[in-house]
Amino acid sequence: MILSYLTHKKWTLPDSGVTVITLQSPIAYRDLVQGFKGENNLLLCSDGDFNSLEITKTFDFVGDPLLSENISKRYLTFVVNNYVKTIDEENRNKVFKAYYNLETVLHDSLLLENLPIDIDFNEDLKKLLKLLEIHFDRSILTNPYAIIETVLKIHQNYDLGTIPVFCNVAHYFDEQEWQEVANLAMEVNSSVIFLEFTNPQNLKISKNITCYYVDQDLVDWY
Repeated sequence: MILSYLTHKKWTLPDSGVTVITLQSPIAYRDLVQGFKGENNLLLCSDGDFNSLEITKTFDFVGDPLLSENISKRYLTFVVNNYVKTIDEENRNKVFKAYYNLETVLHDSLLLENLPIDIDFNEDLKKLLKLLEIHFDRSILTNPYAIIETVLKIHQNYDLGTIPVFCNVAHYFDEQEWQEVANLAMEVNSSVIFLEFTNPQNLKISKNITCYYVDQDLVDWY
């Protein structure tokens, strides 16, 4: 896949693995963030056969893993829809049997109120999951690596078909974590982009990670 920014050299994105785009120009950083969000037309993308690809349908801009939108809000719909679609009949029956038992207990206890109160039981698994407030383990929401790992696994499990884009990860990662996320991307066969506003000398990343650099004067160094 080929990604282009304005008049700059093209960036080649691997089918799986990490690509770090390091920038020292506030203009370039702003342009790329807004470009991945579909708020400008400064980014162009094409596949290996040079067919044009729509940016917002090709990339999934997640942003800063700690400061951006809670991934539960962003991805939970995919998880719930897939669960409802793929749950086997045996487990579906177990869920509703337990729900029926709960309904019976509630109904019997409400009779003690001596009022004409009834319960409408609805065999809607999505509504049941919403009632139970299904969510990701809150402990991962404080760990940048765990958030990125979860996002990559969601992309793999549910075949979302887009490339996740994160930013500011250099604030949170040491060299070992950079290598771990690179290994993870290869393991789940996913391409992932990291936008970093910093001097590349400050990045503690392994040499086997693809890194592109645009300096403060908008000069390409790759």
